[in-house]
Amino acid sequence: MEEQRKTKKSEPVDWLLEALTLARYFDSYGALFDEHQREIFEDYICNDMSLAEIADREGMTRQGVSDLVKRISRKLHEYEESLHLSERTEQAERIVSELQNRIMQYEAPDTVRTEMKELLRQLMNVL
Repeated sequence: MEEQRKTKKSEPVDWLLEALTLARYFDSYGALFDEHQREIFEDYICNDMSLAEIADREGMTRQGVSDLVKRISRKLHEYEESLHLSERTEQAERIVSELQNRIMQYEAPDTVRTEMKELLRQLMNVL
């Protein structure tokens, strides 16, 4: 079956969901790419630049930029399928959020609440 081409104009909702997923994966795995790859991918996905704009700036063809973005996107999906870092980070953030809610409901001295909130803040910084 032929893979449908998703572009920003043809399927805005699908493209936006995929872009958000890729941006999340890029946060986890972006350091695995070289600087040139990171710049191009970030400009296209995160900064919403067109392939033509990036190609002009980089002295590449539009097709070359498109191929690079597709390769990086494919690698990001492969990394996440293997390592699940982004998924685990999301789960941890949900748990921290739930803990924050429960701390607010917990009847404890303000000093204990403050200490618990600080520990959760530190945990979020680690994630």
